[in-house]
Amino acid sequence: VVATASDLGFELVGTPTGAAIYIEDHGKPLAPKGMSGKLTVLNGTEKSEADLAAAGDRLEAKGVKLAAGAKVVAALTTAEKKAITVRFTVK
Repeated sequence: VVATASDLGFELVGTPTGAAIYIEDHGKPLAPKGMSGKLTVLNGTEKSEADLAAAGDRLEAKGVKLAAGAKVVAALTTAEKKAITVRFTVK
């Protein structure tokens, strides 16, 4: 699932252990160096949260499950302490 916020592109991908977010700046991959945040997954009445941590070329959240129809909110903080909120709906 792809979303845009603060002139950046964010791709949410389910992984065997949780979820990963890849970031692009005008079509070029952007390493999430110094970024952190929290991923919140709302699946019906079920809510789960996990910390996002930089892992190479992506941000990773462990222990969350992305189901079809789930609403996902990523609250990110950049290395410059800028807050970015990205909203996804899992297809």
